Amino acid sequence: MTRGLSLLFVPFVAAACAAPVTPQIDPLEPLPRLGAYVPDGLDRSSRDLARGLLGDDDAGVEAALGRLASLDEARQEEGLPPSGLLPYALDARTATVEDSRIRRLADRALLERDDLEPALRERVEQASQDDPLDLAERRLRDLWITRFGRAANTMIESVGRAGVNATLLPFRLAQSVIGIALAEHLEDELTTPERQALAHWKRFVDEHPRAPEAARLLERIRETQLRWIQTQRDRAVSRARSALEARDPLRAAVHAERALRYAPEDADAVELLEAAEQQALAWRADRARAVTASVASVADPARQRALALALLDPADDRLARAAALAREIVEQGPATRFESEARYVLALAAGARGVEGELWDRFESLALEDVATSAMARHARTEWDDPGRNPYRAFGLAIEQARSERVRGTFFGPLKDGARDRELPRWLEYAVEAPIAVGVLAGLPARLLQAPFQETPFEVPAALARRTLERAPAGAHAAEVRAWLVEYESGRGNWVGALGLLEKAPGASPEEITRVRENAGTQAYNASLREKRRDVRIRLLMDAAQQFRGTEGGKQAGEAAAAAIQGLTSQNIRISRGYLEENPRVAGPEGLALRRELLDDDPTNGELHPDGVTLLGERVLEIALLDGRPSTPPQTRRKRISAERLKRLVAQLEEATLHTLRTDRDARVEHDADRDLYFERARLGAISRPDGRPHAESSYAFIGMRERYGLVRSRESILPVQLVLQGSFEDFGLGAFPRIRMPKATPDAFLYKDR
Repeated sequence: MTRGLSLLFVPFVAAACAAPVTPQIDPLEPLPRLGAYVPDGLDRSSRDLARGLLGDDDAGVEAALGRLASLDEARQEEGLPPSGLLPYALDARTATVEDSRIRRLADRALLERDDLEPALRERVEQASQDDPLDLAERRLRDLWITRFGRAANTMIESVGRAGVNATLLPFRLAQSVIGIALAEHLEDELTTPERQALAHWKRFVDEHPRAPEAARLLERIRETQLRWIQTQRDRAVSRARSALEARDPLRAAVHAERALRYAPEDADAVELLEAAEQQALAWRADRARAVTASVASVADPARQRALALALLDPADDRLARAAALAREIVEQGPATRFESEARYVLALAAGARGVEGELWDRFESLALEDVATSAMARHARTEWDDPGRNPYRAFGLAIEQARSERVRGTFFGPLKDGARDRELPRWLEYAVEAPIAVGVLAGLPARLLQAPFQETPFEVPAALARRTLERAPAGAHAAEVRAWLVEYESGRGNWVGALGLLEKAPGASPEEITRVRENAGTQAYNASLREKRRDVRIRLLMDAAQQFRGTEGGKQAGEAAAAAIQGLTSQNIRISRGYLEENPRVAGPEGLALRRELLDDDPTNGELHPDGVTLLGERVLEIALLDGRPSTPPQTRRKRISAERLKRLVAQLEEATLHTLRTDRDARVEHDADRDLYFERARLGAISRPDGRPHAESSYAFIGMRERYGLVRSRESILPVQLVLQGSFEDFGLGAFPRIRMPKATPDAFLYKDR
């Protein structure tokens, strides 16, 4: 009996545990119909205010403001909320004030009211803070905090990290002092905050030339302007000196002339300009000597002509004819006239026959000769050192250089390339690095422990290896280079590249090719999914399915391509549920008019899925409804809406975005030209014919703040000091210490930096 009763309860328990079924209801409500609007007293007062503002009628403006204030008082007496029009009316009157100082005072008075909407308050606060004098003082205060904080943080960090290893404290303190001094040395004569302050001072003097502060500012502007000129002069001189050291006289002359424009008759600039002109003259003389030839030096016209033609235009037939003459000249001995030219011709002939070994052996022997006694040594050295012409040698050198840098980095750390360039005399730069050498020595055991786990950067050798195979696919070094390149590509996960090399390798194992091909198919499938543009993604998936047919990755690519083709739409703009909940006007009657039951967290009457609503182009929506748990795929319904509903939705989306930007200074809205174009066409009612171009699709997503930042949104602390816990594996230093928080650069700081 008991067992029978238990069986009777099984269907009821199963029904209770089952996921709720989505009701078959229309997810959209009918759009509310608006009747004829009858203006009231607030509307008429607003009209009178606008008329007074546009007509420069101060009395009319004040009268309209008085009527708005009286109407708001009447609403409060009736227990109704304020209309919210009065703060906007006061802000409109303030905007017509010409004097910026009086306008800012009015803005500050307006901020004292408690009935400002968040968006209006944010905008008025920004306008009230746009005081050139205050902004200049803030930038100078930021500069002082930066300089003081940099010095204090450096010294405090040195002391704080001595908690575990105090033996290095003297060296850290010495390093900190040197670092502070070098930072001051490398800083410009006029820093970026000072340049910003200079611009604010000039703006104030331009706007208020008769203000009492203008007279005092003129002297500061003059002094700061002179420092700015000195900064430009110093930069130009430094760049001219660097160009001379790089044997680039033309660039050096340009920078030296720039320095003279800022500081006429400057001794250093004049000296650099003269040195640049001398280098340019010497360069022109060498070039002229290289292209001139004396007719009297032609002792054997026939022999010299044959060699010259072979060197000038090394065609196969011409090289073959000149090779016999070149061998005859070489056999006569090193003292024979044109012997180096003949050896160069023999090297070119070997290259034309495809004998790479003889080609580079002859070039190497010529390159090692003295330029003063061998006419072709310089040319052979150029060929021998050219990575494009001799990629195998450059490949070997690049591997040695990469390994050498890794070894030097392990043993010498930050000093692997010697003393760093600090625009000081070289001996002083090495002296400055002396305290760092102690830390480098102390960190050697840690770097030795980390060395086996660090990868050697082989990007340059890989490029040269590919160049070697392009020049000689079946050359003497092809098998060696190909094997190295296959190992390199496999090691970094580029199985497609490794497969292409294995398929061209003679004698490659079929089992190895099958294994690499399977991995290459998976790689191609995953890479295709990362493509954002849907048309390109489909094309890549189809290519992967065709190229890697028979592999698991190729099968997945084919299935993904078919699914993507079936779901093609002209747009894919998603509005998440979280965004709709945070912006009820978008989901409400003034926007999409979504049924309220879909957002009430009651699954029995239907709920909107977290995916929300998607605009698919034209006037088609896809509404995702909850089908069980939020983590399960939604039940989607497509619905064609009216042009009026789409216009309202687009308008509310743009209004909500603007409101977020006005009230949240940390908010960011990604630019999407395709989204904006679709919204503009929707407002105009011009989307009856969808834009079928693949690149016209937008995949933008309107996501709520909680979805974007989580339950707790991180905010920047308002405290001027932060506690830092810092450690280092190199010298096993560990410590906790306070650090002064540095001021952030303003958004317009890049305009004042040298580029």
